[in-house]
Amino acid sequence: MLGIKESGTPPVGSNDPVLQIRLGVAALAGEDRSTWTATAKSERLIELLDTRERLDAEILRATGEWDRDRAWEIDGSLSPRAWLAHRTSLAEGDAGRLVKHGRLVEQHEELSTALASGEITTQHVEAMGRVVSKDREPLLADHAGMLVDQARRLSVGDFTKVLRHWASLADDQLSKDSFAKRWDRRHLHASVGLDGWITGDFYLDPVAGASLLTALDHVAPPDPEDAPDGARTLSQRRADGLVDIVDEHMNGGEPGANPPQVNAVVDVASLLGETSDLATARCEIDGVGAVARTVLDQICCNARFTRFIMSGPSQILDMGRATRTATPTQRRALAVRDRHCRFPGCRRQPRWCDAHHVAGWVESLGETNIDNLILLCRRHHTLLHNSRWTIARTNDGGFEFSHPARGP
Repeated sequence: MLGIKESGTPPVGSNDPVLQIRLGVAALAGEDRSTWTATAKSERLIELLDTRERLDAEILRATGEWDRDRAWEIDGSLSPRAWLAHRTSLAEGDAGRLVKHGRLVEQHEELSTALASGEITTQHVEAMGRVVSKDREPLLADHAGMLVDQARRLSVGDFTKVLRHWASLADDQLSKDSFAKRWDRRHLHASVGLDGWITGDFYLDPVAGASLLTALDHVAPPDPEDAPDGARTLSQRRADGLVDIVDEHMNGGEPGANPPQVNAVVDVASLLGETSDLATARCEIDGVGAVARTVLDQICCNARFTRFIMSGPSQILDMGRATRTATPTQRRALAVRDRHCRFPGCRRQPRWCDAHHVAGWVESLGETNIDNLILLCRRHHTLLHNSRWTIARTNDGGFEFSHPARGP
C-alpha cells in the first residue's frame, strides 16, 4: 500500500472504541428527555459538549498521524485536503483547516500530549493554527512548550492575546534574520524623459519610508477646499513637499525645531528581556499600538520621547519627561568628538548623521548625554536597530562594534 506504514489493524467487535461511541450516540438519539428537570438537561448538555471536545481532540491527533503516514495516497489523491473533501462531509476549507491543525499536533509532542490529557482544548490548537503561518512555523519548535504552558492556564480568549504577542515577536525575529536581504534591495531609481520630466521608483526600509512620508505630509498639508488654484491631491502635495525639502537643504536651512512627540508604554519584563509571560507583555506607541522593539528604539533616537514603565496593567513605575534626542549644543559637541559616522570604515560627515543612544531609551533607560551618544549615518543607524550588530563602550571611553558572526 503506497505511503502507508503497516502497523496492524484497528480492534473489531465490542472492543472497537469507535463502535462503542456509535452505539452510545444511537442510545442518546433514543433518549426521552421530556420529563427531565432543567438541571438534568443542563448537566447532560455539558456532558455532551465535554465528550465532543474529547472526540474532536482525538480526531485532530488521528488526522495528524494519518497525514504523517500519507495514508491519503492509497486512493490516488493528490493531497489530504482533497481526500477529506471527497470522502467525508467536510467542505474543502474545513478539510484544509483540519489537516493544518492535525499537523501542528503531530509535529509538536508537547501539544499532542496536552491535548490527549485534556489539559488544553481543540480551540487552543485552532487559535495557534490561525497565527502559525508558513514563515513562523520554523520558530514554533523552540516556543511550543512555552505556548502550551500558557494555554494550560489561560482561556482561549486570553491565549489568543498571547499568540498575537508571540506572532509579533516571531515577525521581529524573522525581520532581523532577513533584514540584510531586503536591505540590499533598497534603491531610488530616476530617469529623465525626452521632455525633461523625471520619473522613477524607490524601495525603502519601513522606518525610512515612514520618515519620508511623515516629512512630506508635514511640509505640504492639505489645502482648503476653496484654494485659488484648487486643492491638490495627496500625490501632488507629496511631490511639492519633496521639492520644498530639497530647496530648504540647498539653501542651507536648518532641520525643523518641532520634532514629533512619541509616547511609549513598556512593561518591566520587556525592558529586562523577560517576555515569557506574553499575556502581560507591552511594547506600544500611543496612537499606533503594539510595535517591535527595534522599531520603537529607532524612532526614539530621532523624536521627542516620553516613556511610561508599567508593572502589570495599571501601575506606572516611572514616567520619564519628554526629552529630545540631542540638543543643538550636544550635536555640535558630537561633531567635534566623533567627526564622522563611527561605524567601522564609514566616514559620513556629521550633517548626515543621527545621534544614536548606545544604551537605548527603551531598552536601558539610556540618558541623552554625550557619553551615551554616538554619531551614526542613517544607513548604519538603521542597521544597528534591525540586525545583530551591537555597540558598547570600552574602558578607555571608546566604542566597540560587534556581530555574532564576525566578532568585534
